[in-house]
Amino acid sequence: MTTARRRKADSGYTRGEETRARIIRTALALFGEHGFDGVSTRDIAAEAGVPAPSLQYYFENKEGLYAACIADIQTAAMNVVGPALETVDELLRAKASDDDIIDAYCAMLDGLAEFMFGSADAARRALFITRRIMPIKANLVDVSKGPGSRVHECCARIIAHLSEGGVPEDERRLMAVSINGQLLTFHLAREHLKFVLGSNEITPERLQTIKQIVRRHTTLLLKACKPKQA
Repeated sequence: MTTARRRKADSGYTRGEETRARIIRTALALFGEHGFDGVSTRDIAAEAGVPAPSLQYYFENKEGLYAACIADIQTAAMNVVGPALETVDELLRAKASDDDIIDAYCAMLDGLAEFMFGSADAARRALFITRRIMPIKANLVDVSKGPGSRVHECCARIIAHLSEGGVPEDERRLMAVSINGQLLTFHLAREHLKFVLGSNEITPERLQTIKQIVRRHTTLLLKACKPKQA
């Protein structure tokens, strides 16, 4: 392939990826605003500024586009939390100090908070997740391997480590849900936040406060897992 042809092919591929990404961004917003049944592929195509057949070309059908939206959120979240989770795993394998392990996990939650509330697409993703009531076929999106499951399992391993195995498995998992659910509360209960504070906007200042609160609570809860000295 000549250089000119290669550049043309590369340019076409880039434009294709940009078009696909634009469709997903548009679909996230419209699915979030209207729900799965409240928007058509034609609506999404028109809002994204692409021909209607483009959606079939990239995603086959509306269900495929919806699944692609979920996968896009999972990928973006994993890019944020993946390296932090690996750091925690390394500290656990190295039998690092409890304080270092807890601090590393809190740092991961800080990054997750930034992703959920401080990123450019945060509001669009939040509305989509809140509206996510359509069942998705298991073969389209495997949520068991998503970032949420990875975060949950990491927290449960930390609890097992800190408690020296003294906390039963079911209780470890429930504790992990409680710890990680702190951020989900702010993420999903926006109307309640508005009722309590008069505004559901997560400003940079409010985000910093949320991170400090979550870090403080998480540290206390994890340290409480340590066996009491006789």
